[in-house]
Amino acid sequence: MPSKRVITIALLVADTPVDAVVETWGEYPKIFSTLFNDALASIPRHHWQDSFEVDIRPFDVVKAMKYPDDGQLHDGLYDAVLVTGSASSAYLDLEWTNKLSDFILHLAQEHPLVRIVGVCYGHQIIARAFGGKVKLNEDGWEVGTYQCTLTEEGQGYLGYDTELEMALQQFHRDTIEMPPDFEGTEWINLAYTPKTRHQAIGLCYPTEAPPLPSSAGTSSFIAFDLDDMTASSGPSPARALHVLGLQGHPEFNAGIVKAIAAVRTEMGVISEADKEEALERADRPHDGRRIGALILTMLGVEPAKDESGGTTIQVS
Repeated sequence: MPSKRVITIALLVADTPVDAVVETWGEYPKIFSTLFNDALASIPRHHWQDSFEVDIRPFDVVKAMKYPDDGQLHDGLYDAVLVTGSASSAYLDLEWTNKLSDFILHLAQEHPLVRIVGVCYGHQIIARAFGGKVKLNEDGWEVGTYQCTLTEEGQGYLGYDTELEMALQQFHRDTIEMPPDFEGTEWINLAYTPKTRHQAIGLCYPTEAPPLPSSAGTSSFIAFDLDDMTASSGPSPARALHVLGLQGHPEFNAGIVKAIAAVRTEMGVISEADKEEALERADRPHDGRRIGALILTMLGVEPAKDESGGTTIQVS
């Protein structure tokens, strides 16, 4: 009999969106809950497969500097940790920034079954935590929807097969340099744009589909998980990802980007020209929900497959 499984994500909240965003779309916990609930509904599932729900548990890592309890992590309470975007810069020498960087590395070393995902600032602080560099991009801002060219690895791990591009909303000027190897495993560049060499990066497990902490009851070992796959095709490649960094914002829609652009222009952070380009780009189609679904696949929500191993419905 199918059962209901809960995916628990610790959301490390690194900022509060501008007032215009909060009034309409809420703060980051609500914004990410919307993303993942929409994404979950888009993933095709057979009636005999387990059903899922997503539990988002927020932690204020800026003012309160609160984090998931180490004991709860060890006991498998959290399947993943996701670091949000921020108006701050990941290269700054601030108490909360340094603590966040240290926590991410500790998480990878001591709780290897807990998946780590970073969005924009989160992507950058992950790079810093693992020894990469974060710096101001001399080529300027990327705001609104940008087409990111996928590497061959990116096509596979991000679920694009033969497609060459991934479209995501952007709002950043900082950029990263790739971290060095972590415990003998090389980081993979998954996507890039002309302005940003590393739009998405990944660190893989040595096995195809280690279990989630909640199913294993612990965060401290790596093993194959044979649940929820078809004999014809095995697990999705995303299941092999331990860490995923995304420079773009899958959780942003056009309205959010436009609201932030208006405020940042008034503050003098971006120019009128950047704002005008952002307003035009924000309305372009993007793959936010698709990447939300990809993150859930990374966390064990396998799309239904037919006998040939193909998905029964294309996730869009």
